[in-house]
Amino acid sequence: MFKMFKSDRKIEIKQHIPFLIYFVLITIFSIAFDQISKIIAENNLQVGVAIPFIPGFIDFLLTYNLGAAWGMGDGQIWSRVLLCITSWLVALFIPCYLVYRFVKNQKITPLLGVSIALIFGGDIGNLIDRTFFFNRGVIDFISIQSWFPGFGIFNIADSCLVVGIFILLLYYILEEFKNAKAERERNIQLLKEKEKSSEVVSSEKNKDE
Repeated sequence: MFKMFKSDRKIEIKQHIPFLIYFVLITIFSIAFDQISKIIAENNLQVGVAIPFIPGFIDFLLTYNLGAAWGMGDGQIWSRVLLCITSWLVALFIPCYLVYRFVKNQKITPLLGVSIALIFGGDIGNLIDRTFFFNRGVIDFISIQSWFPGFGIFNIADSCLVVGIFILLLYYILEEFKNAKAERERNIQLLKEKEKSSEVVSSEKNKDE
């Protein structure tokens, strides 16, 4: 099970310090912003009463969500437990993934690092609600239903998750393009070397004749 973490190389922690700094800052800020905004919303909003923030675009509408993100899910006990377990698994997986990258001395680019930090912070933000306020549910208060009817109500943690996942997809798309370009350049270089080798062989053959 722990073979994936085995390495003969020393962990070059210095090269990961910049990543660790912005990862911790983004994570802490995401969690703090989410939790503080939920406290403010709960203390200043009434359930079911919409207050325009940006008229025709964003309203503040307090709800207690017993389902999944954006108010989805039926709120049954088994689904809530499953969501809580899933959030914990994500929260445990991300540190393990980072440790794996550190052990392998694999550089974490800013784009990848920011996406992981946002996903981690967003997951922890809702995890706090799902774990410590299980009966109450997750506090959601941001609504765009004035121009997008039927869209669920969400919170800052949900927003962090969505932005983090979007950045992560963007990272993998850019990596795919970069790898494809590198592969093309490699093939072109091999073709040139093959042609050059053929020319050398042909030239030597002509000399022998």
